[in-house]
Amino acid sequence: MTLSSPARTRTLAVESPQDPADGQRPRITPVPPEQWPPALHAVLDASRKDGPGRINLFGTLAHHLPVAEAWLALARVLTHDGTLSARDRELTILRTAHRLGSAFVHDRHTSQAGPAGLRPDETAATAAPLEAHAWDPDDLALLRTVDALADRADVPDAAWERLARRLRSDQLVELLVLAGQSAMMCMTLRTLRTPPDGPGAAPGRTDAALDSRGATEQPDRTHADAPAAPDQVIDVHIDRELCCSSGQCVTTAPDVFEQNDDDGLVMLRPGHRDRASAAQDSVRLAAALCPGGAITLTPKS
Repeated sequence: MTLSSPARTRTLAVESPQDPADGQRPRITPVPPEQWPPALHAVLDASRKDGPGRINLFGTLAHHLPVAEAWLALARVLTHDGTLSARDRELTILRTAHRLGSAFVHDRHTSQAGPAGLRPDETAATAAPLEAHAWDPDDLALLRTVDALADRADVPDAAWERLARRLRSDQLVELLVLAGQSAMMCMTLRTLRTPPDGPGAAPGRTDAALDSRGATEQPDRTHADAPAAPDQVIDVHIDRELCCSSGQCVTTAPDVFEQNDDDGLVMLRPGHRDRASAAQDSVRLAAALCPGGAITLTPKS
């Protein structure tokens, strides 16, 4: 139970993450949505429930679709198939974002903190000195672990033992991977000076003030627009026992996948092989995002 007695409550001096990207041009301009491949649009539409603030994130990933596929697959596992509680997950991400100075990531996950079980004062306290808030001992152990990872990429034995008394082995592994994945995104977005999505901001722009200083550079479309290799054939297999009927694949690659009207399970559309080979980006994203891991792709020459 969170400790919140009046005797232990303090006024927080919240340290908002100071992102050096504020007010600066992005080093690599996010690709505007009108230039995204259809697969990326489908993924964004399917992930609306995860909250706002994803356009410039996806626009940055759009510069390198294989990386986008890999990142989204890992993010899906950590978010939807993870063994940590939603509270532990959001505490880890918020504190990592604060320690690495990524306002983009911290602001993005502030909207998800409430549904994960964090009170507004707790969410704010993730961006303040730990001693400034009356944290529950379990929360404090987790936050100190995140701080240790940010400081030294390691965790002292005493802190590890405290955490290991509460978390299982799979959860401990997941915690380290989650902190690392969050740090990777914080580092990437901060270094690239990727702007958050602002009210009324044009896609792929920082904000109205940036637009007034002149047009930003055109994005390098080399990777995002690269067509699939014409001699590459993809063999698609669906394990219907693993299918959970989420419909992610149908949304992402509707020319290849469809749902059975009787049981809701996914099937391959007639003539899917040619379509799968012509739309490799969409099919690979569909496989990466499948919550049940039911889709297997085998490239063939």
